[in-house]
Amino acid sequence: MGELPTGHVRTADGRRLAYRDSGDPGATAIVSHHGTPGSRLDRHPQAAAIMAELGLRMITYDRPGYGESDPLPGRRVVDAAADVAALADHLGLGRFAVVGTSGGGPHALACSARLGDRISRVGVVVGAAPSDDPDFDFLAGMDQLNRDEFTAARESEEALAAHLQPFVDEVERDPDAVLDEIAEHLPPADQEVFRRPAHRAVARESFVEAVRQGSRGWVDDDRAFATGWGFPLAEAACETRLWQGELDVLVPRAHCTYLAERLPDARFELVPGAGHALADHWRAIVAWVAGM
Repeated sequence: MGELPTGHVRTADGRRLAYRDSGDPGATAIVSHHGTPGSRLDRHPQAAAIMAELGLRMITYDRPGYGESDPLPGRRVVDAAADVAALADHLGLGRFAVVGTSGGGPHALACSARLGDRISRVGVVVGAAPSDDPDFDFLAGMDQLNRDEFTAARESEEALAAHLQPFVDEVERDPDAVLDEIAEHLPPADQEVFRRPAHRAVARESFVEAVRQGSRGWVDDDRAFATGWGFPLAEAACETRLWQGELDVLVPRAHCTYLAERLPDARFELVPGAGHALADHWRAIVAWVAGM
């Protein structure tokens, strides 16, 4: 796939954030938070056509340590809000929507909690719940692939980095092999999406970009999930919709149920027969997030 244009902005503490800005500059803007691991290159293969059809503007960015964004070791989920505010200020955005997929979900909610007056709507797609509630079993229903990763994240940064390094090495050497390995752990609905050439090409491109700095961004994401997010869910009060695949084994249904019960203004939409990849529902998701 062709090289996608990248912009950069400096945060208040001098870090560089890399982003992509696509669609109509005068249209309703959505800031998208990628999954874990991921990058600003995460997108639906038909994103450009969907944005043009709906008349929307989509901004994606690399969280610190991913792609071309400078790392912020020890960052918390809540720190994403300040980065998004800096990005929005740079792009001249007043009020805008946010959407987050999987590991991006908590970061979208951080924007709701800290930038509420600027956020119009929040979309959380197969998003993870907090792990620090003793009454919530964060690992229940997860595939062993994610259980092992999160167990290492809880142990230490060093243990997690050692756990992830073989995956990073393999992404750099043969990203398709990593995608195949992940697909083996997923339900048939997800495997079918992974077999689509266009979707696979985007996943490959984003994975490779995600580990441009090795495991740095991935480690910091997982460590942020393994501790408190830095804000209570009660403060994420913007109008929110949660989409969850019925058969998801990476972020199980219980996570969305937990969020729906605790967010002040949230609606939970279960997608029957789907897993972690809700590609066929992306148009409807962004349309709702944009207020349509």
